[in-house]
Amino acid sequence: MNKLGTITLLILVFFSSCKVKERQAKRLVKKTYDNRVILPEIIKVNNSAFEFDCLSYKSKCDYKDANNSQSFTMNLRMKRDSILWISITALGFEVVRAKLDRDSVRVVSRLQKKYYSYGYDYIKKLSGTSLSLVQIQNLLTANLLFLPENYSNTAETLKFKTTESYIENTISINDKSMIVETILQHLVEQANAEVIYANYKKVDKQQFPCKVDIAIVTPKQQISLLMENSGMNTETIEAFPFEISEKYEKGN
Repeated sequence: MNKLGTITLLILVFFSSCKVKERQAKRLVKKTYDNRVILPEIIKVNNSAFEFDCLSYKSKCDYKDANNSQSFTMNLRMKRDSILWISITALGFEVVRAKLDRDSVRVVSRLQKKYYSYGYDYIKKLSGTSLSLVQIQNLLTANLLFLPENYSNTAETLKFKTTESYIENTISINDKSMIVETILQHLVEQANAEVIYANYKKVDKQQFPCKVDIAIVTPKQQISLLMENSGMNTETIEAFPFEISEKYEKGN
């Protein structure tokens, strides 16, 4: 797979380690909770969540690892808890297209004229656990990754955490109850991700992060991805095209 295809898969595979239990993949619902069960700060965070049925936007990306750095444009389309569609362009041409649904991850490399298809078993082998589509969507849109009632206070003001199976999630919020940082620590795989959200802007009377800075560290590599988001739209998306040419070969 070429470099941009590998980048796409690396990010999706690492984020798959967020999945712990199927019940945690339910859609966010804004409502009032019993303060004796959920921290009041977390109630406000959940009630400020960015909700959507469909979402599309463009992201100018800068990628870096130990050996490479690349800039490209990523077009994203999402249907809540159903599909994440990604098209990566560089120098005006589409070079990679990826489609993630509840059952599989598929990637097409235009440059190599190859396609790749991975089931959940393959993703679990790479990441050590199953993949949750809705949690990846939550991470990209600065929403809570786990159930609100599971977060507890830390020694620092406006910082909260939860441990779900092998994953420790720590979030930091601002005075407007928006998440400005989320840290994922895989306690077994010794891998972690830090995601910083900034430059929030109003989209359909909700707040959306226009700058997402992702840093991923594993025992074998360190990678970073800076996303500058624009053109957010929550209108219904009719198509998530993913056709594979008969001339393309299946990659490993």
